[in-house]
Amino acid sequence: MTKSDPPHTILPRTAFPIARLALGALRCLPVVFVLAALVALSFRSGGYIFPRTATVVFILVPLAAVWVWLAPRRLTLGPPAFVVLAAFAAFTAWTGLSIAWSVGPDLSWLAFDVTALYLLVAVVVTATPAGPAQLRLAGYGFVGAMVPVAVYAFLGKVLPEVVTHAHLYARLSAPLGYWNVLAIMLVMAIVPALEGASRRSLPFAFRGACAGALALFAFTLFFAFSRGGTLALALALVVYFVLTNERLQGALSLVLTAVPVAAVLYHGRHLDTLFNATTSDALRTAQGHLFGRWALAAICLAIVAQVIVALVGRHVSLGGRSRQVVGAVALAVALAVVGVGGLAFASRYGGVAGVVHKVAHQFTSSDSSANPHTSDAGRLLALGSNGRIPMAREGVKGFRQHPLAGSGAGTFRFTNYLYRPNASFVVKNAHNQWINVLSELGLVGLVLFALAIGGLVFAALRPVGRAARDLDRGLLAALQAAIVAFVFHMTIDWDWDMAAAAVAFLLLTGVCAAFVRHQRAAARAGIALSASDAARGAPDDATLAAQAAPGDVTQAPGDVTQAPGDVTPAAPDDPPVAPPAVSREPRRLRFGIASRVLVTGVLLLVALSWFAPYLSDRALSRSIVLASDNHTAAAVTQARRAHRLDPLAVDPLFTLALVEQQQGRGSTAQATLEQAVRLQPQNYATYYELGLMQLNVLGLRRQAATSFRRALSLNPYDDNSSYELSVASAPAATP
Repeated sequence: MTKSDPPHTILPRTAFPIARLALGALRCLPVVFVLAALVALSFRSGGYIFPRTATVVFILVPLAAVWVWLAPRRLTLGPPAFVVLAAFAAFTAWTGLSIAWSVGPDLSWLAFDVTALYLLVAVVVTATPAGPAQLRLAGYGFVGAMVPVAVYAFLGKVLPEVVTHAHLYARLSAPLGYWNVLAIMLVMAIVPALEGASRRSLPFAFRGACAGALALFAFTLFFAFSRGGTLALALALVVYFVLTNERLQGALSLVLTAVPVAAVLYHGRHLDTLFNATTSDALRTAQGHLFGRWALAAICLAIVAQVIVALVGRHVSLGGRSRQVVGAVALAVALAVVGVGGLAFASRYGGVAGVVHKVAHQFTSSDSSANPHTSDAGRLLALGSNGRIPMAREGVKGFRQHPLAGSGAGTFRFTNYLYRPNASFVVKNAHNQWINVLSELGLVGLVLFALAIGGLVFAALRPVGRAARDLDRGLLAALQAAIVAFVFHMTIDWDWDMAAAAVAFLLLTGVCAAFVRHQRAAARAGIALSASDAARGAPDDATLAAQAAPGDVTQAPGDVTQAPGDVTPAAPDDPPVAPPAVSREPRRLRFGIASRVLVTGVLLLVALSWFAPYLSDRALSRSIVLASDNHTAAAVTQARRAHRLDPLAVDPLFTLALVEQQQGRGSTAQATLEQAVRLQPQNYATYYELGLMQLNVLGLRRQAATSFRRALSLNPYDDNSSYELSVASAPAATP
């Protein structure tokens, strides 16, 4: 062992077992922390509302600081991971720099904070060595994390008198708050749940639990009525069955779950409150309870069936011909379930002929009413884009205005105000993350974002080496399928803005990338990891790299005690393994005291960057409450404090001006609003608020009309500005 290598980088399997277990546990901690944060974000509006997300970040950042000081002295990163994390850091920096030219600098500040959170998760998860234990913890842990989310969402259907979130819409969206993001997170959990149910080496009870979770996810996903989620599920299943080595078991588990779920959905097709919004609470409750009993029976049946198949599989071994027959039967049953279920669903909407006519009309008609925005099950048969094509066009128009740097992170809403086709078409995201980045951050931002996300996906999807080819191949395939599904869905929706979904994607992608890196190093070293490695944690990549290239490490006699059988020799027919090229060796980055202090300082800055707007929001809320109670002096103090904490935001100035107006200081209020105009001259709201003050308080009709015209130039379809302009432009009434 060389003096430059820390003692724990080359740790034999038989030496220091307690230390090895502790090291394995430390490597699992980042996954555990991120999973806990994911659950918390899911129940805090999906991580979309900044103040609710900040409370989770304030816990996650100190935990990341602890990881910094417990991490190995040398971080082993392959070239793909190194380039990816560098690109991600550059994208985060570019997001922060966009504050300087942003049309909404306060929004860009918040976008920078969220991107910094994503970078933190990506770095910690990707840089931490991951063996089978970490992969299984991430995959099955994510399934377990999604169970309470799915249970809460599904209770809105079966216990509507207790969990009331599904009263307004037929579609399930809680606890995240957006049905399509709920759908993609369920899709990402369905694939590892399917793998867990079909994995022959797992205990029967665990396989049954995975089958029950799979059935629960299927029910919840259906009632999200998400077309994008359905397409993402189909893509994920295709990718999974292409990559996995457990196709027969996977097909059987899928059928054993799909049949009872489809049977219950078919049997409950007459329960209208499940598929359509209703105002009858009594009917909704009665039908929900009835369907809940059926759904519970289906979940239990899926569990029992999976356990029986697992027991039979332990004692019955199928040959090649038998496996083909069973596989063909399973495929036929799956296709039959899909076909019969589709026909039964179509019967609610005029049968096959009616559905074909409806789809053809939507495809050929230019009338927007041909594709209504509904919240019931019938939307699954709609062919339109729900306005996504116009949104993409708006993003391209915004990009043409700012081709290099964009309008600033988080500012697509201003692009939408300027280019939207009608007054009701108000969105904050282009519903296509690539176009959204192009509009907000220009070509530079898009290139960096593509390098970061594309590089992460590439690092996670790289094939593993020959020696590790079959180790956890099915679970790796399941997580890779979930990654592909998220990237697809991110292209048609705004998943990236929902921290719960983005963190889930980064967790699975980072762990897969680290696992692939570890397995490729193991293959180069000629190591076959045993099942016991998964329980006690795998050796780190530095160890594997050292074993792959013995010349890199000078080993003194007695430094390593190798027990017989620790290394599996190659089969006689296997070709000799050539030493890897130097360029393919993992990049070993020194992580000394100075680096740890620097990273800790960066984490402190990230926490402060989140803390300032969080405190500003709290002060602003207190100001509004105090003003409503007529405590104007205290309200002014809190509004000014909110502005000091977030000097880029205009909302504190709006509130301050209203309180000053309440105090009878109209001229001071006008000066405050003029300050807001100077701060954000491309924000129509600043001119609208100024116009209201000029018209209703100061009686400056001409100046007010000018302000409203400027507001309309930035938001042409704003009904409020149009109405106020008509009032300001009307002849003054004679006394």
